[in-house]
Amino acid sequence: MIKKSKLENHSGVDEGLVAMFLKMSPEERLRTNDNALRAILELRHAYRQRKTSERRSKRNS
Repeated sequence: MIKKSKLENHSGVDEGLVAMFLKMSPEERLRTNDNALRAILELRHAYRQRKTSERRSKRNS
């Protein structure tokens, strides 16, 4: 049998992502968070616009 050299991660935590953030300065972490938040809000807005547009087109059909 082959032994695993690393313990399995059952927590679902992306250790590489954690390590990346720990290497960043606090300012870089905040900037990254702000960028992610901005992307989420843009996607949410686009989704809502699409749903509204679909409802309008169904009413006009």
